[in-house]
Amino acid sequence: MRYLAVALLCGGLLSAQTPSTQTDTTTSSQTTKKHGKHNKTDTTSTATSTDANGNTSVGASKTTTKSKRHHGKVKTESNTTNTSTDTTPK
Repeated sequence: MRYLAVALLCGGLLSAQTPSTQTDTTTSSQTTKKHGKHNKTDTTSTATSTDANGNTSVGASKTTTKSKRHHGKVKTESNTTNTSTDTTPK
């Protein structure tokens, strides 16, 4: 009985010493083009997160905005695309 209690205590201590790390990375870029009455802006963002177990999550977002002036009026069109991927180690 004594050995069982010591084994459980040591096993609990070993698992408690496992380092828990998490890595988060975020990148963003923006490009603007102006040509006369037309403006175009592209914005791209990517976020990556990895936890201590090796689970990885990647998210990306791309937004395109177009503006155009015609006879003093501004017309704006915006398009957003989001993607997400989760990966677990084998």
